[in-house]
Amino acid sequence: MKKNILEISSFSNEKLKYISGLKEKKNREKSGTFFIEGFREIQRAQISGKVKFEYILTCPDCYLGENEEDLVSSIDAKTILVPKQIFEKISYRDRPDGLIATAELPDFSLSSKTKLSDDPILVIEGVEKPGNLGTILRTAEGAGFHKVFVADPRLDLFNPNVIRSSTGTLFTLDVFQSDIKELYPILKNAGYKTFAVTPEAKSLHWDADLKGKVALVFGSEQYGLSEYARSQSDQYISLPMKGVADSLNLAMSAGILMYEVLRQKSQIDN
Repeated sequence: MKKNILEISSFSNEKLKYISGLKEKKNREKSGTFFIEGFREIQRAQISGKVKFEYILTCPDCYLGENEEDLVSSIDAKTILVPKQIFEKISYRDRPDGLIATAELPDFSLSSKTKLSDDPILVIEGVEKPGNLGTILRTAEGAGFHKVFVADPRLDLFNPNVIRSSTGTLFTLDVFQSDIKELYPILKNAGYKTFAVTPEAKSLHWDADLKGKVALVFGSEQYGLSEYARSQSDQYISLPMKGVADSLNLAMSAGILMYEVLRQKSQIDN
């Protein structure tokens, strides 16, 4: 289907100022919309079925592949064409690939309708750094963690850095935002064993039985786990630290633990 395309060549245009403004949290909250940049990220948002698109901003001079026009044509959104210098000014990236979309903010809140299977679950409490959360989501997708609960975050899930670092897996995973005190009873009622990952734990991660219905629980980069999460968890585990540093980056720690769960699960499957 041939789409009507609006060509705009001035950054002072109100539509372009609106799209660019969505890089800031206050504007996302005010409008109820957000900013998705990149072919892969937009494609995964579309595939997920969770996102209702509004605008697609395009710049063919910035395209890096051959499938951009097919993607633009397949999305039900108003299309805007801009010159390279305008696109680069709006872009959040050092090397933009010619595609930016805006969409309505999806609802990722936890509800009574949320169903849990027997698969392992990841819980991230109080996360502060968008890049860390995005990397964790990308790793979770690779390790087979289909549900990620972001509890009491100190960031906006729809920060462009979260979307970029997650390579769009923010949309393809089942991601839920919740209060930690709301989440623990749900996990316990579903029969999950919760493992609090904390440096002071005496049990190392490779000695823990991480098979079956397990939930790995990580705290924030600066503050660690809350007292509530510590008190409600079934077991404490830690990663061995052999050097001067007393802890690892949050995304690194989560990645190691998720792949240990995958390793233990594969032993059962084989």
